[in-house]
Amino acid sequence: MAKPTHQAELITAMQDGYAKLYEQIDKLSAETAVAPFNFAADSKKCGVRWVNDRCLRDILTHLYEWQVLMREFVKNIREGHQRDYLPDEYRKNYHEMDKMLVEKHQNTSLDEAKTLLAQTHQEMLGLVKSFDDNQLFSRGVFKCTYTTTMAAYFESVTTSPYSQATKILKTHAKTSKA
Repeated sequence: MAKPTHQAELITAMQDGYAKLYEQIDKLSAETAVAPFNFAADSKKCGVRWVNDRCLRDILTHLYEWQVLMREFVKNIREGHQRDYLPDEYRKNYHEMDKMLVEKHQNTSLDEAKTLLAQTHQEMLGLVKSFDDNQLFSRGVFKCTYTTTMAAYFESVTTSPYSQATKILKTHAKTSKA
């Protein structure tokens, strides 16, 4: 699918990415869904952003937490607080933040993780709908997005990581059978 250039295309891409992620989740057996990854330390298989994720629950809560950051980012913009997307303490090393976000949810169940992500995914769709095409796809509309578009921020917490997570889960399904 081509990179979205309009709100409707972005929404479709977000919905498609989420659907593909859940298609892959639904293919996992009950045991595989809760089993730890046996490749988590191999950044070539899972990507540096995901190296702290040790199981499906970790991936889902990781996605959820990045979407919570996006929700706060939009809230700050709307309240007139032009703050950066990442909290100050993690701006130079968001991998430390990723680690903290995963650790935060070690007592979250897989079902809870699915519910949390479903909620923030719907919130992301609603937030995208609240912006017009100019606000989403023009650079410099919001001071705190610098040279990036608001749409790129939404893609960075939905379509792109949904695709990466889907690939990780495909690998997990294959390595779990081996």
